[in-house]
Amino acid sequence: MTSSLKLDQSRQWGETISDITMDHSMRYLLASIYAKGRILDAACGCGYGSAFLTNKGTVTGVDKSKDAISWAERYFHGPHYVCGDIEDSHGQYETVVSLETIEHLKDPSKALQAFRRACIGRFIASVPNEEVYPFKAENFAKDESPHFRHYTPEEFDGLLKSHGFTRWLAKGRSYW
Repeated sequence: MTSSLKLDQSRQWGETISDITMDHSMRYLLASIYAKGRILDAACGCGYGSAFLTNKGTVTGVDKSKDAISWAERYFHGPHYVCGDIEDSHGQYETVVSLETIEHLKDPSKALQAFRRACIGRFIASVPNEEVYPFKAENFAKDESPHFRHYTPEEFDGLLKSHGFTRWLAKGRSYW
C-alpha cells in the first residue's frame, strides 16, 4: 500500500507510535493529560496522535491529505478519520487539538475561527517557539506544507486571545 501513497516528507510517518520522533509523540502525551470527551484532532497527519488520544474519548482526526488519512486508517485504528479542511465544520467537541499546525498556515485566522466554533471545552495547540527554534524560510523551502512563521510565546498568546481563547499553559518548546 505504501508504494501507491505519496508520503510528504514534511510530515511524521510511522506504522506505530514508537516510529514517531519523541518531540511529536510527547506533544500528544501532554495533550492526552488535558483531553477528554469528544475530541477533534485537527491536521491529524498519519493518525498516530489521534490513536494516542482514544483512551481519553471519542476521537475524530481530520487532515487534508488523502494519503495521510489512508495511512491513519491502515495503521492507527480507533479514531474516525475524515479527509477535509480543518476550517470546515466537523461538529462540536469538548477538546480540540491542533499540534504543529498553525505555523503552516499563511493566515491562521480562518482555522482559529473554526476551532473556536468547534471547541466547547479545551483547545490544545502547539507551534514552534521562535525563541528556541528561529524561523528561516530556507529550512522549509522543499516542504510540501512549509512553515510560514514561528511564534514567540507572547505572539502566540496574542493570536489565541484575539480569537477568543483565554487559558493555556506554556511547556517546553511548544506553547499550549
